[in-house]
Amino acid sequence: MIGHSCPCLEELPYIQTMYHKRTDLHGAALAASMLLTAALTWTTHAPAQAPQPSGAQPPAPVAPAPAPAAPAGKPAEPPQEPPTEAERLIDLAIKKIAGLKSVSADMVQNVVMLKQKFDIKGRYLKAADSRTYLKLAVSGLPDSDGTILQVCDGETLWEYQQILESRVYRKLSIKPIFERLNSPDMDPKTRDQILNQMGFAGPDALLVGLRKSVRFDQKEEDTLDGKAMWVLHGTWRNRNGLVGPDQRPLPATGPLPAYVPSLATLYLGKDDGWPYRMELLGKVPTILYDTRRIGPDGKVIGSRSSIERIDASEIRLVYSNVQLNAAVRPEEFAFQAPPNATVEDNTEIIIKGLDQAILVQTMQKRAEAARQEGPVLDQPIDIPKPPADPTPK
Repeated sequence: MIGHSCPCLEELPYIQTMYHKRTDLHGAALAASMLLTAALTWTTHAPAQAPQPSGAQPPAPVAPAPAPAAPAGKPAEPPQEPPTEAERLIDLAIKKIAGLKSVSADMVQNVVMLKQKFDIKGRYLKAADSRTYLKLAVSGLPDSDGTILQVCDGETLWEYQQILESRVYRKLSIKPIFERLNSPDMDPKTRDQILNQMGFAGPDALLVGLRKSVRFDQKEEDTLDGKAMWVLHGTWRNRNGLVGPDQRPLPATGPLPAYVPSLATLYLGKDDGWPYRMELLGKVPTILYDTRRIGPDGKVIGSRSSIERIDASEIRLVYSNVQLNAAVRPEEFAFQAPPNATVEDNTEIIIKGLDQAILVQTMQKRAEAARQEGPVLDQPIDIPKPPADPTPK
């Protein structure tokens, strides 16, 4: 997981939107952020409708594609486990949040990992007509403080990044992109991926990612700031893709290192389903592992006091000042780059990529339909031979 995307999130075909790999503020920041923001921004299993520009008609429902059969010689994947009671609560919360018309919330993410400690503070807004706003400011890392802003007024999606003295501006015209995404020939998974890359995914995507990556099997009732909560606990479903700082895969069995957050706790509002608090904590081993090197003589080098001790990682995300379905002023979504700024606009590139993807998927559907129809006739037609000419030659 360290430095990698969430291991259980399905990899989908990639079409470049604004920027695929975010600016690396610091190695530790990227490592820690991936653990949480992978769940915040990566795509889901269920097909989702693309945000609608003002006045647009919703597309026809798209049925999920049937699961492909396992190739010959390859065992089929085991059937999915039925959801636990805790997971049913998350499924219900996802529907509630996705149905919100507007949201205003502050957020703070505190990270302690690999001897680094930093904070990510931000604000999240959502309103009708595809208007979104997300601002994140990183502080606490040496020589790596910075700000990332994504804002959309329903017409143009802007992204602004400021890292020390460096400033980057990018924009997209969203209406022609949404026209392609809402095409009935667009694959739902590709649609979801692009929407998430563009920044239109919010806390509901956080819950979907956690739901897929973590098996929540415990629940209890509690309060947080006087508000009734469901408190859910869980651990990673599996270790596929988990790697250490040196990029080597972690052992398939045995306890995970303390620097890998492995214990997840989620606070869901009982009434509104909002994820007010989320924690990913490393587990401190009960036995101190001997990290000393072995010398040529087969003996360990150094005293026991030299054994490296790694503190448990801590990642906490807290939402505050949460206002659901409240009025959000239109000027909150206004943004314009300075006149002398260099602005990167990839709208045409994305449109061409989407048109190509739609064409490929349309041809695949036609070919599949032709295979399913089979031959037009069940049996060949016998063509009689012409009668013999009675005229003697």
